[in-house]
Amino acid sequence: MEQEFFRETADRYSALFHHLSEIGIVKEMSFDINSKDFDDKYRDHDIRDANPFKQMFAQLAEVDELPCLYRWEITSPYNADAIKEAVAKLPKYTPRILKKAKTTNNTLYVGKVQSHVVGRVIQHLGYHLNQASHGLQLNDWAKPMNLTFNLHIIVLPKDVIPVEEIFETELAHKYEPLIGIH
Repeated sequence: MEQEFFRETADRYSALFHHLSEIGIVKEMSFDINSKDFDDKYRDHDIRDANPFKQMFAQLAEVDELPCLYRWEITSPYNADAIKEAVAKLPKYTPRILKKAKTTNNTLYVGKVQSHVVGRVIQHLGYHLNQASHGLQLNDWAKPMNLTFNLHIIVLPKDVIPVEEIFETELAHKYEPLIGIH
């Protein structure tokens, strides 16, 4: 009985992976983000309307109902230990820090959403109204370090949702992010 379940499940997922391989991704996007553009005033106003971020959020809104993988790449010089220390001081709602992260790696974080990438990016920037939201909270620590980032977005077909976590894990293993659990 369990052998049959195992085979049926493997066959179903094998067919899904084959289908996903054939259709590929929907779109790739990339956005440069400079921590000098972070400002606490965006906590009281919609960050999506702020000039430094308006174009990015307009493009993300076009794919907001689709699943996405994303990767935060640090594009400026940085000190990995200083980042770890700064993130460790944040509230418990931030992603945990990897103990064995390579200090030469430029990937800060890898994540996924099944939909609503706009809200997730707002959380990571640190401007979500719900302070208990999980996210990088970049506004709270990256500005003093004068960091710049490139946010890479991979927009996926809805069919990927049952196995999206596998793709996130593989992306994290490829880039070995400084922050997160994979």
